Amino acid sequence: MVKSMTGFGVGVSEGNDWHVEVSIRTLNHRFLSTRIRSFNDHPQLLSRIETRLKKAFSRGEVSLWIGISHLGSGGKDNPLDTAVAQNVFRELEALRTQLGISEPTTLQDLSRAGGLQPLHAEDEELWPVLEAALREAIQATLVDRAREGDQLKCELQNIVDRTQSTLDRVKERLPEVLAEIRTRLEERLDALQMNLDPARMESEVALLTDRFDVQEEIVRLETHLCRTAQVLNGSSPIGKELDFLSQEMLREVNTLGSKARDTLTSSLVVDMKLGIEQFKEQLQNVE
Repeated sequence: MVKSMTGFGVGVSEGNDWHVEVSIRTLNHRFLSTRIRSFNDHPQLLSRIETRLKKAFSRGEVSLWIGISHLGSGGKDNPLDTAVAQNVFRELEALRTQLGISEPTTLQDLSRAGGLQPLHAEDEELWPVLEAALREAIQATLVDRAREGDQLKCELQNIVDRTQSTLDRVKERLPEVLAEIRTRLEERLDALQMNLDPARMESEVALLTDRFDVQEEIVRLETHLCRTAQVLNGSSPIGKELDFLSQEMLREVNTLGSKARDTLTSSLVVDMKLGIEQFKEQLQNVE
């Protein structure tokens, strides 16, 4: 199954006096990269979120935004953890005395030292609500990536089919090309009025035609095209394998082009190279 690395999804959940909105956007990336924004005041939950993202996505740049509001009456969002602030303040006061600093410790000093941290006793109440919104956003993103992946699959399959069709034309042309090479060699020998032994003549013709025989390249290219079609119908992430196959296909086409000795074959080789380059370009967005 072809999945795109581009997608978007939103999840919303309420419970335990919390309202949570989660937005996910994914873009192309060679590996998996996660970015969680607007959530630095809940570091204890970051690792849980990253674990969920790594289970859901294997490649791509995953950017996540979280909006949280507390619905409880009379309370305020993210109250400061006074116990942490008091401990940090005592440490600062002890250090000030030890260093002989006369200026009193200020709130600015306390903030710089990390003493003004929000209270996270409610994180365990928040997590189920956050997890539900996260799960919804992930699912929506996966659906979006799968929908675009279907379009990518059609385009990639069309390129494979066109390349195979063009290769079939090269195969049909190959006997004619080899026959023309043989004819030209015989005409050249006749022009030079060289009387060669028939066996020697046949050996020279066979040697020359073998230099321009692209049968091996054709077989390998067909093998790669067949494997590519199989991979396109696979279920696991396929981007890396398809990238490797596209490089191998391009290598065979380049070799075939270097051996081509007629205008039609060269033109067909150019068409295949352009198709494979388009294939590689489309692969930049495949998971």
